Amino acid sequence: MSEVVYIPTVQLLTKPKYVPQRIAAEYFSVSERTLLTMRQKGMLIEGTCWRRKIPQNPNSHVLYHLDNCEEVLLGLQRSRSMEQDHLIKKKEVASA
Repeated sequence: MSEVVYIPTVQLLTKPKYVPQRIAAEYFSVSERTLLTMRQKGMLIEGTCWRRKIPQNPNSHVLYHLDNCEEVLLGLQRSRSMEQDHLIKKKEVASA
């Protein structure tokens, strides 16, 4: 006879929409301070990438949407690499 095993951590099988800063820092392999710097520089967009746990409180904990953050950071990386490609290419100058 097979026995049914109840797994109480079903919520861990589904990825939460927003995660605390500590988990986001581990996910992106950066420090929590780096996430703060990226927010301050506007790299991570408020409302899209992150929000406050209590929106009315400016000192409230920050929660991150990992999928949106990853998409924005990959877009920044792609645009930076495209800029580098254009800078590396030398312009040919015709000599007379």
